[in-house]
Parts: sequence; structure tokens; C-alpha cells
Amino acid sequence: MPNEYDRIIKENIEAVILPLSDKLFGIRPETMEEITVDLHLTIERKPDVTRRITDDGGSKSILHVEFQVGDETEMVLRMQTYRALLQEIHQLPVRQFVVYLGQKKPAMKTRVSELIPGDNNNFEFGLIDIQQYNYEQLLSSVIPEEILLAVLGDFQNESPEAVVARVLERLQVASQDTTKLQRYVRQLVVMSKLRNLQEETLLNIEKMPFDFDIETDIIYKRGKQEGKLEEKIDMIVAMLRDGALSPEKIAAYAHVSIDYVKELQQQLTINP
Repeated sequence: MPNEYDRIIKENIEAVILPLSDKLFGIRPETMEEITVDLHLTIERKPDVTRRITDDGGSKSILHVEFQVGDETEMVLRMQTYRALLQEIHQLPVRQFVVYLGQKKPAMKTRVSELIPGDNNNFEFGLIDIQQYNYEQLLSSVIPEEILLAVLGDFQNESPEAVVARVLERLQVASQDTTKLQRYVRQLVVMSKLRNLQEETLLNIEKMPFDFDIETDIIYKRGKQEGKLEEKIDMIVAMLRDGALSPEKIAAYAHVSIDYVKELQQQLTINP
């Protein structure tokens, strides 16, 4: 995973792995224990999540989860390698899942035989495309780290702007204090980029009823330095001042919401 998304997953995994095991994988362990896996000494990457779990009947197994932004063609071969090493180390059944966070429909193969024609290997892993998962079930959580993932789910025909606003509202309710809320808001800015919703997210943050100066935030500054957000805003403002196009046409041209364009238009009226 790209570093910025990988960092957020690592920061939040302890809070979300148990509820996600139930909601995404259909696994309801009685106990879950983190295990140290030194696979990075053997292969280039270290697994994202490895847990020893015990079900209500006392049976033990290993849960292995990878979070992927990229649609890696040979993911199944990497998962197969992980499984062999985990089985060798722990001598337990291994249950494996890839949670795909990308925007496009994943095309990665989940069986070795699908990737290598004629291979009689029956190895496969479970693929969870979070964009096909109802965002309401993540939004209804009381765990802020889980609520964050709602911005990546299936919006069920609800507008992206409304979903972002609801995610921010739920984060305010679930967060214990302003310091933690600011951390989750910063993470949301990063995660929203996976759905091209960063502008809408920043706009909603500016409306939040607490002192969060997005202008001084490092994530916002990085976006301004990259020029992507600033150039788009400058383009929209220039078209608004020109007056030749309606807000609806400007929104379509700039690939942003109509509400976002109208908000900028209102700001221009107040501060021409």
C-alpha cells in the first residue's frame, strides 16, 4: 500500500480488526491474539495483519489480512507464499483475506489456477471489495477507526457530499475529545483521496463547529504544495468571475460537486 494509507491502517488496526472480522469475513472469534511474524526476513514484505484466533469451540487458526489500494495481478502468489510460511511457523489452519480499498473494480485473481493456466493448485484467498460494502454498516459503529472506512464503502445512491458530512458527524459523536477528533479528521482527508472526495471533505471540515485550522494542517499543506487542489480552486474561481458558464457546467468541467462550486461562488460574493 502507498505509505500514507498504510500508516493509517497500521495506526487503526487494533481498534478495527475485531469488528471487521465479523462484518467483512464472517469470523466471530472468542479470543484474538496478535502474533509476531518475521516473514520480512524471508520475503520483501511483512503481512499487514496476523492474529491467532480461537472460536467458541476452542479451535485455533491464524487470521491473515492484507489491505490493498493497488490491484496487484500476482497478489495470489504473494498470499500463497504467506500461507505456506505461516503454516510452517504455527502449524495451524490459515484463513486469508484481502480487503481492497481501491476505486476501480478489482481484477486480481484469487486462485493460482486462474493466474497460471493448467496449474492444478487449488489455493485461493477471500477478496473483499470494500466499495461493494454498505457504508451504513460501518457508519453505525461506535469505533471512530471503523467509521472512517465508511467513506470507502457503497454509498447506496446517497450523494458523496452527504456521506462525507455524515462521516464527520459520526466522528464527532464517537471521538472522546477534540485532540482525537482532529486525528481522525486528518486521516479522513487522506482516505477521501481514494474516492476523489478530498475537496468535498475539506469543505465540510471548514464548516465543523470546533476550532480546526485546516490551513495549518500538514496534509492540507502537502496538497497545496502538490498544486492539485490549489490549481483546481484557481480554475473554478476564474470561471466564476468570467461568468460565461453556470455553476453546474463548471462543476462538470472541474469534476467537483455543484455545492462546492456554489460555496466558492458565495465566498466570492462576500470577499470579491
